[in-house]
Amino acid sequence: MRSKFIVIEGTDGSGKKTQMDLLRSKLNKYFKKILIADFPRYYDSVWGKMVGEFLIGKYGKFEEVDPHFVILPYMIDQYTWSRDVGIPFKKNGGLILSNRYFTSNVHQIAKYKGIAQKKIREWMWPLGYKELKLMEPDLVIFLDVPPKISYKLNKNKSNRKYLKGKKVDLAEKNWKHQESSYREYLRTVNSFRYWKRIRCVTNGKIDIPEIIHDRIWKVVSKELNIKNV
Repeated sequence: MRSKFIVIEGTDGSGKKTQMDLLRSKLNKYFKKILIADFPRYYDSVWGKMVGEFLIGKYGKFEEVDPHFVILPYMIDQYTWSRDVGIPFKKNGGLILSNRYFTSNVHQIAKYKGIAQKKIREWMWPLGYKELKLMEPDLVIFLDVPPKISYKLNKNKSNRKYLKGKKVDLAEKNWKHQESSYREYLRTVNSFRYWKRIRCVTNGKIDIPEIIHDRIWKVVSKELNIKNV
């Protein structure tokens, strides 16, 4: 099994951290070196801190700040991590699991419509992977939880330090944005071969974490060529 970079993606409240923990526990049996990443790095990077500030409205209303500028602190946070941590770790044969990454900029694309959305989509992906040479994931797992369900789950989140006492950030409480982001995630899954959609809901109800984990494991074990499990 060679080194890999795997990202867990999904709309806000889709259970990414839970699935990260389950996957890490399973992979500990097969890999001696596993690096866990979590983006944005609100507490470990000046750029991640700026993202947190944006999400509580420090730089203006959520829907009014131009996504071209919002993308930059996200991207620089990911660039410095990729350059200083991710790439060296992977070169040394380690496995990387990340909760979100550059892939989450789907949320910025979702703020546009029509031709403008097409333009920012065509600008953003090459800017990250070709111009900045961000490390590209080998596999992106998209947790497919429709917005109506994830929106309710968001309300059960515990307080997070970067929100300064609030339970949800500006993106999480914006219903229209969650719907647009979900549609853009589905489109992205169909555009990149290394993005894989994992069904998380049955008959309108979210499945238990262990069932979702089993579906993820089928995809991950194939990617890592892990047999007889």
